[in-house]
Order: sequence, then structure tokens, then C-alpha cells
Amino acid sequence: MAENEVLDFGHHQRWKLSRRVLRDSASTFSEFVEVADDECREAVRRLPAALRKGPPLLILLRALRASVTGLQEVVAAFTEKRLANVVIAAAKCNPNGHPHSVAKTAAETMVEMLVDQISARAMKEKRFCSPEEQTALRGALTSKFAPYIAPICETIESSLRGTPIKQVKTLTARARRMRPTEVARMSLVSVPPQERPRAH
Repeated sequence: MAENEVLDFGHHQRWKLSRRVLRDSASTFSEFVEVADDECREAVRRLPAALRKGPPLLILLRALRASVTGLQEVVAAFTEKRLANVVIAAAKCNPNGHPHSVAKTAAETMVEMLVDQISARAMKEKRFCSPEEQTALRGALTSKFAPYIAPICETIESSLRGTPIKQVKTLTARARRMRPTEVARMSLVSVPPQERPRAH
């Protein structure tokens, strides 16, 4: 997998807080899922801008009719190479080649792969490793990420049609939640005593 792609849990600039929480043995299951949800939302918001930096996905559909070598050269031009390969696989699964069908399949696959990647990372960090915890983690992440399939699909479809890729209006920037440890730390900060009322 090519790193530094928007929907890549290993992105060196994104998903930092999620990875930090995952490495923190004091963090809870719920805390990690909520943080991962926030960062997934932000990644989906940034996907349109990332796709605008490269050629439209439309050329992948055209390249499918050409040689394998030609297709590989086209994929090499994309910054989001994993997405490009997922779109190619989705196009092969949808013989009619309709942009919406291809985009929907690709969006669902991207979310599934992201859940797999995060679950594998949890195992690597020795967090939520039991079969029951892994099942719960996958279920929670799948549920949290489900609303993002539609905007991912919309973004991919626009690129497949060669039309301008618009910012996802249904997703607004969300204020970062404070971790319980941060709340606890703030509660320990001493508050200056209130001024005593003066005697008259």
C-alpha cells in the first residue's frame, strides 16, 4: 500500500491522534473509536482536494481498454494510487461501467480496507487483540464510517465523469473532542480563589 494517501491510516500527517491513542495503554475502546471517527471524517473531507491534484479517474476507465502496461503507467500518475487500483477493480466488477455503480463499489471497498487496516494496526500495537475485541472493533468502525461511503462515492463519481470535484458539503469540520485524560488534567489546574467580599 502506498503511504501518505488521504484514506491511509499510515499517512504521516493524518490519523496522528488515532495512532497516539492506540499506542496509549490507558486509552479506552470507546475513546479510540471516537477519535478514529473524527479523523476519518476529516480525511473524507480532504479527499476532493487530493483527487484534484491528479488526473481524473475517468482516464482509468479508458485505460482499461488499452494494454496492461498502459494501465500501469496511468495509475503511476495518481497520488491516490490505492484508490486508483480500487476503482479499476470496481470497474471490472461492474461490466456496464456506469460511473455511479463503479464509484459506489469503490467507496464501499475503500471503507472496508480502512477498517481492515486499523484493526491490523490495533493487533500490531497489542490493543483490542482478542477475537471478541477485534469483532467489536470492526463492528464499531464499520458503523461509524458507514455515513462516509456516500460522500466518498460522490467524489469518486465526479472524477469518473470528468466533472469538477466539489467539496463535500454534508461534512463540516468537527471540533476535536477532548480526551478524558485532558479533561482530568484541566480539572487539576488550580483556580485562583475568589476575592473575599470587603467588610463595610
